[in-house]
Amino acid sequence: MKKTLVSILSLLLLISMVLAGCGNASSSSSKGGDKGKQEPQTITIYTVAGGDEYYNDILIPMFEEEMEGKYKVEYGRGTPQEIISKIKAQGDNGNIDLVITGLDGLPMGIDEGLWEQMVPTYSEEIHESEWNEIAKAYIDTFEGYGVPITTGSGGPILVYNSDKVKNPPKTYEELKKWIDENPGKFLYPTVPTSGPARGFFLGLVQSLGEDFNKPETLDKTWTYLEEVGETVSNYPSKTSDSFTALYDGTVDIIPHYPFWFANLKVSGTVPPNIEAVKLTDTKQIIDSHFFVMLKDLPEERKKAALDFLNFAMSKEAQAQGLGVAFLPANSNATADLLKPEYQENYKKLTEAILPDYLDGDTLSVGEDDWVLFPRLETANELYKQWEENILSR
Repeated sequence: MKKTLVSILSLLLLISMVLAGCGNASSSSSKGGDKGKQEPQTITIYTVAGGDEYYNDILIPMFEEEMEGKYKVEYGRGTPQEIISKIKAQGDNGNIDLVITGLDGLPMGIDEGLWEQMVPTYSEEIHESEWNEIAKAYIDTFEGYGVPITTGSGGPILVYNSDKVKNPPKTYEELKKWIDENPGKFLYPTVPTSGPARGFFLGLVQSLGEDFNKPETLDKTWTYLEEVGETVSNYPSKTSDSFTALYDGTVDIIPHYPFWFANLKVSGTVPPNIEAVKLTDTKQIIDSHFFVMLKDLPEERKKAALDFLNFAMSKEAQAQGLGVAFLPANSNATADLLKPEYQENYKKLTEAILPDYLDGDTLSVGEDDWVLFPRLETANELYKQWEENILSR
């Protein structure tokens, strides 16, 4: 009996050991499987400059595909004030890694101490040696904090109703004469809130031989705009409202951006009777977008952000912006690098753009035909003076 009991106990012990071994093997296999299916690291990017047609629709999907599941990008939108407030409110517990900004949010964040200085520390990662002349000019302007993405023109051009305007003005002097002869038929939006209005305003300052970096000296500019303002019934706060006024025949001429207008023509948004002309007595105002990286990111997140920037600033990624009229900051990003799905749209853009913005069959801003936008504090003073001298009259 004892022998039988010992045998049974031995058998039970053996079975339990086998089962335990199977369990451990199963557990080990499961852990190995989880490791093989590691979740992608999230990179959080906000744009305060718009540009979804490039950043969200083209660039981010390209990056995620190239990284083969290593990273997932969370993409959001907001105004510069909203996102800067959000970053400050989150403090050290924030989840934002990169911001895409225009010429407003970049200096605002510098002043708040929010952005990482990229040049020279990360020059190699962001392909700084490949930047074009315009992009490199921003290094001194913003002390290496911003990474230029696009270096296109912010105007000035005039967009007009060709049914009504047979000989469009090509200089500010000709425009003034046309406005005198056609009162109420020219319109521009408020300068502080509209890109095309800013290009028109800053171009005017240049054409009159004044310096927009010295707001206190713009006597000729205010005189010109005061006289024009006698026939302007209102200054819309939204650029789109000026488009509507032109399209429905309320006015016959408004200011615009050259590449933006070409993009609208290609998309079929612009009626066929609406044409454009470049103002020739001024240089083009460069209106750029920039990547900025949050300061003092944890090392793992910083590496992820730099991986994104390294890809985004490569000639291959930058070239795809040409398909939606984004002029790349990388001088090696050429149209021959466009993916097949964007080539047709680029061809249409080269056909829609004014000849002044073509170098052969390449979209471009002419050499020595550009100036940088003023610094934020100067721009804010210009906006304030415009509101006092023009809007409030």
